[in-house]
Formats: sequence, structure tokens, C-alpha cells
Amino acid sequence: MKACKICFRSVDEGVSLREYLFYDDIICGNCRHKFIENKKTYSYHNLRITAFYLYDDFLESLLFQYKEARDIALADVFLWKKKEEVFDIFRHSACILMPSSEQKIKERGFHHLERMLECCHVEPISCFEKKDGYKQSTQRASERGKIKEVIKLKYPIEKDFILFDDVITSGNTLLSTASLLKDSNQIVKAVALSVHPLFVELCEKERL
Repeated sequence: MKACKICFRSVDEGVSLREYLFYDDIICGNCRHKFIENKKTYSYHNLRITAFYLYDDFLESLLFQYKEARDIALADVFLWKKKEEVFDIFRHSACILMPSSEQKIKERGFHHLERMLECCHVEPISCFEKKDGYKQSTQRASERGKIKEVIKLKYPIEKDFILFDDVITSGNTLLSTASLLKDSNQIVKAVALSVHPLFVELCEKERL
């Protein structure tokens, strides 16, 4: 029996006949159906953002287990269903990862975004570094805009690129990295695993 990488039950559980016949997954249908598809794209300042899923309690818990509990076996589950789409997106553009601190990468033993993209056969570029000890999710909303002060571009990128992150909460990290790579008036594309409800609310409020 092929076991689900999340709940360890059979991958055939909760799978429709169509999914069983035409789609090969590494998690069961019950777990796969907990991923809430995001149908919208967003324009935020000079960013054009595509996000595959909505960030909720299920995805938060799964990302925590993967990143903080260092359960690397979960790396492929996030983008498995989107792997062909992700490959096509980055076929002709460099995949630029959002920065993680070297300290955090060493603690985990892997770069969570790099490992997440492996199943998509995308070779990402990690051209940013972030000051150790800074975690945006722990900052007040008024302080998050200062994130550019803790991000440094290690080397320039000459080719076309698209930014990649796991969760978009405020958009400040994307805006900061985009400004280090392009002029402020240039449109930059970004792709994310998920988008936080706070960001969705922000875009709806500003009609973006």
C-alpha cells in the first residue's frame, strides 16, 4: 500500500474515480482536498502575484511541521499537484527565492523553498541574505515595512526573473526584494504557494 505522506493512510482514500484514473498523487484525497485553491491573481503596487492556495489553519500547521519540526518528508506535498504549472512558469525565467537567514537554514538542515521546488524540476537562485534573528511574522505591522533594512542582495541578476515565496502576508518582503532587483516603476512577477487572508483583505480594500 502506498501511504499518504501526511496522514499515512492509503493514498487511494477520499480519491474520486477521475483522480484515481488520471492523477498520481503522494497524499490521499482527504488530505489533498484540504488544500484550498486560490482562483485570483493580485496586483500589488508594482507586483503581479499568483498564489496557488489560500493560507489557513491546515496549511499553517503543515508548513510548521515541515519547516520548524524539520519534517523534510513533506517537502514535495505542497507543489506536487502544481509541479507542471510551476515548471512552465519558470521555464524561461530565473526563480528568485525570498531570503532566509543562514542561521535558520543551518538549524533546519535544508532551505525550505529550495527543497519544496525540487519536485517541479526548477533550479532556484538564492541571491538574497537576511539578517539572522529577524522573523517578519513576529513584527508589528508598522515595523514590517522596514524589512528592506535586513535584506541584502548578494549579487545582481541580469536575466528575467520571477520571485517565489511560500506565504504572502503583507507583501513587504516581495516589494523589498523587487526594489533591490528592479526600478520601482517596473512590474515584477511573483509566485507563491499561498496567500494569507490578511493580504487578500488588503487587496480587496484597495481594490487591487
